[in-house]
Amino acid sequence: MQNNIRFDLSDYLIHFFRDVDQDSPEGILFPEHARFNNIAESQVLDSLFLMRCALRHHKIFATWSYRGDRPTIYGRSPAVCFTDMPLAAFVQSSNERLARGENVGRYAFMIPKTAMFGMGARPAIYGLSQDAWERQDTHPFRVLETNLLPLGEQYRYVAYSIGDDRTIDWTHEREWRWPYRGDQSHFDPDGDGDLVETLEEMPGLDFGNTTISGMGVLVQDHEDVPKIVHDILTLVDAGAIHRSMFRFVIPLCDVEQHGNLQDPGQVSDLINEHSIDLAPYFSISENRVEEINAKVDRIIETNFAARGHAEKDRDDGFGKSWVWIPDNGSELMRALLTAGRIIVSIEGRYLLDIADFDSFPDDFEEYYCKKVAECLATEFGINATYFTVRRSLSCDGIPFYANFHDDDHPFYNSTKIYE
Repeated sequence: MQNNIRFDLSDYLIHFFRDVDQDSPEGILFPEHARFNNIAESQVLDSLFLMRCALRHHKIFATWSYRGDRPTIYGRSPAVCFTDMPLAAFVQSSNERLARGENVGRYAFMIPKTAMFGMGARPAIYGLSQDAWERQDTHPFRVLETNLLPLGEQYRYVAYSIGDDRTIDWTHEREWRWPYRGDQSHFDPDGDGDLVETLEEMPGLDFGNTTISGMGVLVQDHEDVPKIVHDILTLVDAGAIHRSMFRFVIPLCDVEQHGNLQDPGQVSDLINEHSIDLAPYFSISENRVEEINAKVDRIIETNFAARGHAEKDRDDGFGKSWVWIPDNGSELMRALLTAGRIIVSIEGRYLLDIADFDSFPDDFEEYYCKKVAECLATEFGINATYFTVRRSLSCDGIPFYANFHDDDHPFYNSTKIYE
């Protein structure tokens, strides 16, 4: 429709993340365990940390959006909230609100509006033609009388009043909401529902189970982009999402340099300028794959033949070890992955199993994983180490030893340290 090509309209919905101080009344439900590669070292969960947690779980978590100990989402369905502000308006609004000391995010997902509509997202309903009466027997939920608004639509309701006595006006947020319709016992603070111990258990919009294409990510600075691309590539390699799901990653510092981005054509050009192309990661030649894998085999066999282990190097219990290569974009990794030799764990570790070789010495798996990793690091100029679990044969077991602790590497997602 030609009438929709306007500077004040957008083809995307934006879900942004804000910093959350868990010691404040604005604290959120955040389980203690968010996987071992997401490290909350501060009571302040910054917006980049939270966005990467959501991205790595390919899920936007549903909430009740509490204010003053009361949910702002009505009905019995928690929701994921979006704004359909155009990109330029979102940047301007966030700058102005930050200047006023308001807590607003600069890290966000952009999802095509048509895709979200097809999944059930709808615009917020600002006010009703009659006074909105709440039922008194539904604590802790806030439920309106159903003759005013059907229960299934109440997640969309936002109070609205303008006049001399009292003004409640949130229409500037241009809000959309997607309702979570599954089990929500843990959302009831007075209920006996099971505690949520991991982020995997948190209900929300799991975009990994959708066919959404053309999503985007907004970040603050250029240095954030490689972290996001690393996470996206990991999800693709693990089979959690398809390659066309994410189309672009835009640093907002670049948006601000473009000045007034009111023309939809300018926004389209900006998106194209910041498109991410995963194709090179999957285009390594067959000859190069064979060459690299043969070199890896020689390194493994050479270490086995050396028989450099001693009794003190024997594995100390039932478990398993792998060679861990954190650099998922390296040529070595792409060649091993193409040859089907890599396991991508749920935490995003790229693991090479060396125990299938006939010359593998029993009971010294960790020792030789360490030795092979050292040789691979030297030969290919990449990060390589070893990863061990105990009392488990699964690479998703609890880590016993992981000799790689570079917090600046994109494998790790750590909160910022606030003084």
